Amino acid sequence: MAGRVRYGAGVVALAGVAVLVGLLGRPSGDGGDTGGSAATPAFSVAPGHSGRPVTPTATVPERPAETRLGLFSFGGLCHEEGSRPVPRAAPVSGPGPRPVVVHVNGLLRQFEGRGGYDRTDPFSPLPEQVQLVACARYEGRGKLLKVCRYDSPLKERREISQYEGRYMVRVLEARTGRLLGTHRMAGRTSATCTPFVERGADTEEVDPPGDAAFRELLDPYVRGEKA
Repeated sequence: MAGRVRYGAGVVALAGVAVLVGLLGRPSGDGGDTGGSAATPAFSVAPGHSGRPVTPTATVPERPAETRLGLFSFGGLCHEEGSRPVPRAAPVSGPGPRPVVVHVNGLLRQFEGRGGYDRTDPFSPLPEQVQLVACARYEGRGKLLKVCRYDSPLKERREISQYEGRYMVRVLEARTGRLLGTHRMAGRTSATCTPFVERGADTEEVDPPGDAAFRELLDPYVRGEKA
């Protein structure tokens, strides 16, 4: 008798499972429709970069362009095909000092700061402080300054000829691109031979002006004595 009761309980349990599976397998709907498939969802199940589903018709937002002002932003003023002003640059002050950045052959020239903590050096400004831009462009070599010859019994002979460089410098207002002045200047006026040199072919070297030369030329603009 006990065996029959256990068998009957098992039949009831199996029947309950069958009913539950049948309910889970039926498509949802108000009318209990058993035909066809469920409606296609209005979103894609493919996750986006955030891990969430994205709408197929949604446009992917473009990455915003870099808008931060930096010292390299002023390089466009020195392009030979036409300078590009920087409207976000600081307006030119009257008496000065007028912070300036220098580009040599299109490359930013970094000056050693000498202002200390109590005052700023106008030749090493922050981007938002820049008022003037000086563009120095190489025009050719000048006189020969020195020839350095290196002889070694274990290495081939090498010769390095060092020349004075010739440069054209244009001074512009950063915000408008207005030309304030044009100057010609020489690069280094003296040269020395280093005690050691790497093996290689004979070469010619032309260096741009140093920091002291640029400071001397541009100081009247920085102090506000010239336009």
